[in-house]
Amino acid sequence: MGENILFVGCGNMGSALVRGLVRDKWHTKYRFLLFDRVLERAQNLAASCGVEWVEHPLLYPPKFVFFAVKPKDVPEAARLLSSWREGILVSVVAGVPLRNLREYFAPSVGVVRVMPNLCVEVGEGVVPIVFSPEIPELYREELLFLFASLGWVFETGEEEIDLLTALSGSGPGIVALFVEGLMDGGVQVGLPWEKSLRLVTQVVLGTALLLKEKGFHPGVLKNLVASPGGTTMASLSVLERAGFRGILMEGVKAAYQKAQELSLE
Repeated sequence: MGENILFVGCGNMGSALVRGLVRDKWHTKYRFLLFDRVLERAQNLAASCGVEWVEHPLLYPPKFVFFAVKPKDVPEAARLLSSWREGILVSVVAGVPLRNLREYFAPSVGVVRVMPNLCVEVGEGVVPIVFSPEIPELYREELLFLFASLGWVFETGEEEIDLLTALSGSGPGIVALFVEGLMDGGVQVGLPWEKSLRLVTQVVLGTALLLKEKGFHPGVLKNLVASPGGTTMASLSVLERAGFRGILMEGVKAAYQKAQELSLE
Protein backbone atom coordinates (compact mmCIF):
# COMPACT_ATOMS: atom_id res chain seq x y z
CA MET A 1 0.00 0.00 0.00
CA GLY A 2 1.33 3.46 -0.90
CA GLU A 3 1.29 6.80 0.89
CA ASN A 4 -1.83 8.08 2.62
CA ILE A 5 -4.44 10.35 1.06
CA LEU A 6 -6.95 11.65 3.59
CA PHE A 7 -10.36 12.85 2.42
CA VAL A 8 -11.95 15.26 4.88
CA GLY A 9 -15.63 15.62 4.01
CA CYS A 10 -17.72 12.93 2.32
CA GLY A 11 -20.54 15.04 0.94
CA ASN A 12 -21.43 15.32 -2.74
CA MET A 13 -18.11 16.68 -3.97
CA GLY A 14 -15.93 14.64 -1.65
CA SER A 15 -17.79 11.47 -2.61
CA ALA A 16 -17.48 12.25 -6.32
CA LEU A 17 -13.71 12.66 -5.96
CA VAL A 18 -13.33 9.40 -4.05
CA ARG A 19 -15.47 7.44 -6.50
CA GLY A 20 -13.72 8.96 -9.52
CA LEU A 21 -10.27 8.10 -8.20
CA VAL A 22 -11.33 4.61 -7.11
CA ARG A 23 -12.84 4.11 -10.57
CA ASP A 24 -9.34 4.62 -11.97
CA LYS A 25 -7.78 2.32 -9.32
CA TRP A 26 -5.83 5.03 -7.49
CA HIS A 27 -6.76 3.38 -4.19
CA THR A 28 -4.40 0.56 -5.14
CA LYS A 29 -1.49 3.03 -5.41
CA TYR A 30 -2.32 5.15 -2.36
CA ARG A 31 -4.01 4.33 0.91
CA PHE A 32 -7.35 6.17 0.91
CA LEU A 33 -8.62 7.26 4.34
CA LEU A 34 -12.07 8.83 4.66
CA PHE A 35 -13.15 11.14 7.44
CA ASP A 36 -16.41 13.00 8.00
CA ARG A 37 -17.87 14.57 11.12
CA VAL A 38 -20.92 12.42 10.38
CA LEU A 39 -19.11 9.12 10.88
CA GLU A 40 -21.79 7.06 9.15
CA ARG A 41 -21.29 9.03 5.94
CA ALA A 42 -17.59 8.13 5.83
CA GLN A 43 -18.34 4.52 6.72
CA ASN A 44 -20.93 4.12 3.97
CA LEU A 45 -18.73 5.69 1.30
CA ALA A 46 -15.72 3.62 2.40
CA ALA A 47 -17.77 0.42 2.26
CA SER A 48 -19.10 1.17 -1.22
CA CYS A 49 -15.63 2.00 -2.57
CA GLY A 50 -13.55 -0.63 -0.80
CA VAL A 51 -11.37 1.85 1.11
CA GLU A 52 -10.84 2.75 4.79
CA TRP A 53 -12.53 5.24 7.11
CA VAL A 54 -11.02 6.78 10.22
CA GLU A 55 -12.50 8.20 13.42
CA HIS A 56 -9.79 10.85 13.66
CA PRO A 57 -8.30 12.53 10.58
CA LEU A 58 -4.67 12.30 11.69
CA LEU A 59 -4.73 8.68 12.85
CA TYR A 60 -2.32 7.94 9.99
CA PRO A 61 -0.10 10.81 8.74
CA PRO A 62 -1.30 11.86 5.26
CA LYS A 63 0.79 13.02 2.33
CA PHE A 64 -2.23 14.76 0.79
CA VAL A 65 -5.40 15.98 2.46
CA PHE A 66 -8.35 16.50 0.13
CA PHE A 67 -10.35 19.12 1.99
CA ALA A 68 -13.99 18.93 0.84
CA VAL A 69 -16.10 20.62 3.50
CA LYS A 70 -18.65 23.43 3.30
CA PRO A 71 -17.15 26.95 3.62
CA LYS A 72 -18.85 27.49 7.00
CA ASP A 73 -17.26 24.26 8.33
CA VAL A 74 -13.66 25.20 7.43
CA PRO A 75 -12.61 26.49 10.90
CA GLU A 76 -13.89 23.41 12.72
CA ALA A 77 -12.44 20.95 10.18
CA ALA A 78 -9.10 22.78 10.11
CA ARG A 79 -8.91 22.65 13.92
CA LEU A 80 -8.92 18.85 13.70
CA LEU A 81 -5.82 19.10 11.48
CA SER A 82 -4.00 21.70 13.60
CA SER A 83 -1.20 19.29 14.60
CA TRP A 84 -0.49 18.30 10.97
CA ARG A 85 2.98 19.52 10.00
CA GLU A 86 4.00 17.89 6.73
CA GLY A 87 2.08 17.41 3.49
CA ILE A 88 -0.12 19.14 0.93
CA LEU A 89 -3.64 20.42 1.57
CA VAL A 90 -5.79 20.15 -1.57
CA SER A 91 -8.85 22.32 -0.97
CA VAL A 92 -12.03 21.93 -2.99
CA VAL A 93 -13.88 24.45 -0.80
CA ALA A 94 -15.67 27.06 -2.89
CA GLY A 95 -15.01 30.70 -2.08
CA VAL A 96 -12.08 30.26 0.33
CA PRO A 97 -8.86 31.64 -1.23
CA LEU A 98 -5.36 30.36 -0.58
CA ARG A 99 -4.48 33.26 1.74
CA ASN A 100 -7.38 32.37 4.05
CA LEU A 101 -6.62 28.66 4.02
CA ARG A 102 -3.01 29.30 5.05
CA GLU A 103 -4.21 30.94 8.27
CA TYR A 104 -5.48 27.59 9.53
CA PHE A 105 -2.43 25.42 8.85
CA ALA A 106 1.24 25.21 9.74
CA PRO A 107 3.64 27.11 7.42
CA SER A 108 5.23 23.78 6.48
CA VAL A 109 1.95 22.56 4.92
CA GLY A 110 1.59 23.41 1.22
CA VAL A 111 -1.79 24.63 -0.01
CA VAL A 112 -3.48 23.92 -3.35
CA ARG A 113 -6.96 24.89 -4.59
CA VAL A 114 -8.91 22.65 -6.93
CA MET A 115 -12.41 23.42 -8.25
CA PRO A 116 -13.69 20.18 -9.84
CA ASN A 117 -17.27 19.51 -10.81
CA LEU A 118 -19.38 16.45 -10.05
CA CYS A 119 -18.57 14.88 -13.42
CA VAL A 120 -15.20 13.76 -12.00
CA GLU A 121 -17.08 10.75 -10.66
CA VAL A 122 -17.27 9.31 -14.20
CA GLY A 123 -13.87 10.60 -15.37
CA GLU A 124 -15.36 13.46 -17.43
CA GLY A 125 -14.96 16.37 -15.06
CA VAL A 126 -13.32 19.77 -15.34
CA VAL A 127 -10.49 20.23 -12.83
CA PRO A 128 -8.88 23.69 -12.63
CA ILE A 129 -6.03 23.73 -10.13
CA VAL A 130 -4.17 26.59 -8.42
CA PHE A 131 -0.79 25.89 -6.83
CA SER A 132 0.78 28.03 -4.13
CA PRO A 133 4.25 29.19 -5.19
CA GLU A 134 5.93 27.03 -2.53
CA ILE A 135 4.60 23.72 -3.89
CA PRO A 136 7.57 21.69 -5.23
CA GLU A 137 7.49 20.70 -8.89
CA LEU A 138 7.48 17.01 -7.99
CA TYR A 139 4.23 17.41 -6.02
CA ARG A 140 2.70 19.52 -8.80
CA GLU A 141 3.37 16.80 -11.33
CA GLU A 142 2.03 14.11 -9.00
CA LEU A 143 -1.25 15.96 -8.41
CA LEU A 144 -1.70 16.85 -12.08
CA PHE A 145 -1.20 13.19 -13.00
CA LEU A 146 -3.63 12.09 -10.29
CA PHE A 147 -6.35 14.52 -11.38
CA ALA A 148 -5.86 13.81 -15.08
CA SER A 149 -7.80 10.57 -14.58
CA LEU A 150 -10.86 12.63 -13.58
CA GLY A 151 -11.22 14.63 -16.78
CA TRP A 152 -9.71 17.84 -18.13
CA VAL A 153 -7.17 19.15 -15.61
CA PHE A 154 -5.32 22.42 -16.10
CA GLU A 155 -3.39 24.97 -14.06
CA THR A 156 -4.90 28.40 -13.63
CA GLY A 157 -4.54 31.52 -11.51
CA GLU A 158 -6.65 32.22 -8.46
CA GLU A 159 -8.00 35.37 -10.11
CA GLU A 160 -9.79 33.13 -12.63
CA ILE A 161 -11.18 30.56 -10.22
CA ASP A 162 -14.52 32.31 -9.62
CA LEU A 163 -15.16 32.48 -13.37
CA LEU A 164 -14.42 28.78 -13.73
CA THR A 165 -16.57 27.89 -10.73
CA ALA A 166 -19.52 29.71 -12.29
CA LEU A 167 -19.32 27.83 -15.58
CA SER A 168 -17.78 24.43 -14.91
CA GLY A 169 -18.79 24.00 -11.27
CA SER A 170 -22.39 25.11 -11.72
CA GLY A 171 -22.58 23.79 -15.28
CA PRO A 172 -23.75 20.24 -14.47
CA GLY A 173 -26.71 21.66 -12.54
CA ILE A 174 -27.65 23.94 -15.43
CA VAL A 175 -27.28 21.11 -17.94
CA ALA A 176 -29.37 18.82 -15.70
CA LEU A 177 -32.18 21.40 -15.69
CA PHE A 178 -31.95 21.61 -19.49
CA VAL A 179 -32.06 17.79 -19.74
CA GLU A 180 -35.05 17.68 -17.41
CA GLY A 181 -36.88 20.22 -19.57
CA LEU A 182 -36.20 18.23 -22.75
CA MET A 183 -37.27 15.04 -21.02
CA ASP A 184 -40.52 16.66 -19.88
CA GLY A 185 -41.07 17.81 -23.44
CA GLY A 186 -40.71 14.25 -24.67
CA VAL A 187 -43.20 13.05 -22.07
CA GLN A 188 -45.60 15.83 -23.03
CA VAL A 189 -45.75 14.58 -26.61
CA GLY A 190 -46.24 10.96 -25.52
CA LEU A 191 -42.93 9.25 -24.67
CA PRO A 192 -42.58 7.21 -21.45
CA TRP A 193 -40.39 8.84 -18.79
CA GLU A 194 -37.59 6.27 -18.97
CA LYS A 195 -37.34 6.32 -22.75
CA SER A 196 -37.47 10.11 -22.89
CA LEU A 197 -34.65 10.45 -20.34
CA ARG A 198 -32.47 7.88 -22.08
CA LEU A 199 -33.04 9.56 -25.44
CA VAL A 200 -32.21 13.03 -24.11
CA THR A 201 -29.06 11.95 -22.25
CA GLN A 202 -27.80 10.22 -25.38
CA VAL A 203 -28.53 13.33 -27.46
CA VAL A 204 -26.63 15.53 -24.99
CA LEU A 205 -23.71 13.09 -24.81
CA GLY A 206 -23.51 12.73 -28.59
CA THR A 207 -23.77 16.47 -29.17
CA ALA A 208 -21.00 17.19 -26.64
CA LEU A 209 -18.71 14.60 -28.24
CA LEU A 210 -19.41 15.95 -31.71
CA LEU A 211 -18.55 19.50 -30.63
CA LYS A 212 -15.41 18.28 -28.85
CA GLU A 213 -14.09 16.01 -31.59
CA LYS A 214 -15.00 18.14 -34.60
CA GLY A 215 -14.11 21.45 -32.99
CA PHE A 216 -17.32 23.02 -34.28
CA HIS A 217 -18.60 26.33 -32.99
CA PRO A 218 -22.02 25.45 -31.48
CA GLY A 219 -23.71 27.76 -33.97
CA VAL A 220 -22.29 25.74 -36.86
CA LEU A 221 -23.72 22.49 -35.49
CA LYS A 222 -27.04 24.19 -34.77
CA ASN A 223 -27.28 25.35 -38.38
CA LEU A 224 -26.38 21.89 -39.68
CA VAL A 225 -29.36 20.43 -37.81
CA ALA A 226 -31.83 23.24 -38.52
CA SER A 227 -33.18 22.66 -42.04
CA PRO A 228 -35.23 25.55 -43.51
CA GLY A 229 -38.87 25.17 -42.51
CA GLY A 230 -38.13 22.03 -40.46
CA THR A 231 -38.87 20.81 -36.96
CA THR A 232 -35.60 22.04 -35.43
CA MET A 233 -36.12 25.55 -36.77
CA ALA A 234 -39.65 25.58 -35.34
CA SER A 235 -38.28 24.62 -31.92
CA LEU A 236 -35.37 27.08 -32.05
CA SER A 237 -37.72 29.89 -33.02
CA VAL A 238 -39.81 29.34 -29.88
CA LEU A 239 -36.72 29.15 -27.65
CA GLU A 240 -35.15 32.31 -29.10
CA ARG A 241 -38.39 34.29 -28.72
CA ALA A 242 -38.55 33.20 -25.07
CA GLY A 243 -35.01 34.48 -24.47
CA PHE A 244 -33.49 31.04 -23.86
CA ARG A 245 -29.93 32.09 -24.74
CA GLY A 246 -30.08 35.23 -22.60
CA ILE A 247 -31.51 33.34 -19.63
CA LEU A 248 -28.58 30.91 -19.73
CA MET A 249 -26.14 33.82 -19.87
CA GLU A 250 -27.81 35.49 -16.90
CA GLY A 251 -27.68 32.21 -14.98
CA VAL A 252 -23.91 31.96 -15.46
CA LYS A 253 -23.52 35.62 -14.47
CA ALA A 254 -25.51 35.02 -11.26
CA ALA A 255 -23.31 32.02 -10.39
CA TYR A 256 -20.18 34.15 -10.94
CA GLN A 257 -21.49 36.93 -8.71
CA LYS A 258 -22.28 34.42 -5.97
CA ALA A 259 -18.78 32.91 -6.24
CA GLN A 260 -17.30 36.40 -5.81
CA GLU A 261 -19.48 37.02 -2.76
CA LEU A 262 -18.27 33.79 -1.16
CA SER A 263 -14.64 34.78 -1.81
CA LEU A 264 -15.16 38.08 0.03
CA GLU A 265 -16.77 36.59 3.14
